Amino acid sequence: MTTREGYRYQMDGTFSEGLPCPAVISPRANLPVSTSGIFDVIVVGAGYAGLTASRDLCKSGYKVLLLEARDRIGGRTYTANIDGHLYEMGGTWIHWNQPHVYHEMHRYGQTRMSNSNDEKTGCQSFTACFGGEKTSMSHHEEELMVGKAFGEFCNVDGMGGRLLIPYPHDPHQNPDVKYWEAVSAAQRIDQVKHLLDDVQLATLQAFIAAISGNTMQKTGFFDILRWWALSGYNVSGLYEFTETHKIAAGQSAFARCFFDEALATGNLCFSFETVVSTVRSFGNKVMVSSVSGQKWVAKRLVCTAPLNILSKVQFDPPLPPVKIAASREGHVNFGAKVHLEVEGSYLRSWVAANWSGNRVFSCRGDGLTPRGNTHLVSFGANSESGSPQEDAQEFVTELKKIQPMHVHQVVWHNWLEDPFSRGTWCMFSPRYSFRYLDALRERHGNVLFASGDWAYGWRGFIDGAIEEGCRAAKYISDELGLSKTVGASL
Repeated sequence: MTTREGYRYQMDGTFSEGLPCPAVISPRANLPVSTSGIFDVIVVGAGYAGLTASRDLCKSGYKVLLLEARDRIGGRTYTANIDGHLYEMGGTWIHWNQPHVYHEMHRYGQTRMSNSNDEKTGCQSFTACFGGEKTSMSHHEEELMVGKAFGEFCNVDGMGGRLLIPYPHDPHQNPDVKYWEAVSAAQRIDQVKHLLDDVQLATLQAFIAAISGNTMQKTGFFDILRWWALSGYNVSGLYEFTETHKIAAGQSAFARCFFDEALATGNLCFSFETVVSTVRSFGNKVMVSSVSGQKWVAKRLVCTAPLNILSKVQFDPPLPPVKIAASREGHVNFGAKVHLEVEGSYLRSWVAANWSGNRVFSCRGDGLTPRGNTHLVSFGANSESGSPQEDAQEFVTELKKIQPMHVHQVVWHNWLEDPFSRGTWCMFSPRYSFRYLDALRERHGNVLFASGDWAYGWRGFIDGAIEEGCRAAKYISDELGLSKTVGASL
């Protein structure tokens, strides 16, 4: 199966739109001829939050309708299988200390992992670029250098952040956090830059830009600090938790486990390539309309629309002003994730941080293709002009300035221009979390909201999406009470 999404550009000039992907659902719908009055719950969105909510509700005996705008499951996560090699186009890395995702991996027997990092094959080096200069070092030296930079950046309490955020899955618990939540990454860098040398400072800024997908001024320091706390308050954990371990079978194979289990209950109806336009609550019911004019009714609805497109859905009655303001402001991660296949295995163990260019902030080896070539994954800025082909060429040109390489192909998904995401994983600007996080999580009439974009724990990660889907399903199950009735009758 091939999704219509994603791009592939081969350096001989061949360009194609659409990537081979096991997450594509065919047929696109399984709706009965008449759907009047048959649904307990409608779930909007088939990313991990929507898949988790649908699965849990179906297992509890509820009749669920899953509506998805794309032709596939996974939302901002999907796997492209190109020439026998897996490219993770969106969310990728997981860890056994991400509680929700690892619970599900065990449930589905998907605990076999692959490792993005390899310090045995190839050049085994790190390159830092800044101000027209390049510095190379070993990975051991890199970890010491990056550890110093992030350690100073995150040491807000003399204990590496442990006193400020003692419970990373409840980051607002300490009221002292509110001061730091209002600070930008740029302001925090100004506070600590005298403690860092030029290489440390440039590498820190490059890695923060890769994480946040925006400028230092627009990036909230608190979100970087949360990653640090969730990863064990050290740079080794930051590497290990956020960019090392992948599900060996691919994220799309994992997502299929959720979908297939829900489908096997006989309680799941679905319609893909279905864009929701309006959601209307009335009495004890909710009506959903699509842009094509279809309408469905259920007792409850779970909306998993990503934060940056939530404002595109019209709600009746209207959402509260604070939720409208939150959705219009949105999150600030507008970064690019780009995969490359480059000749040979030399760069398999290569890592780079770049604070010199306009497009590339970081790059690392992420595996070997069946042809024995290196798979590189790079994070940077999206182009503001030009065709997708020119976009790929610009990325390659900038990477070659950092490291000579012979590129065979470029594979990517432009999440910023994607009408169903308008950005990559969630990162908040300064003063966003305390103003809006609780409001985003609140229900509205018969509508519950569940997205990894407002998870308490691993916000913006697969783990956070599963956290939110579980929360919404449990709330609805308790409220409607069918699961208790079913359990009592067994």
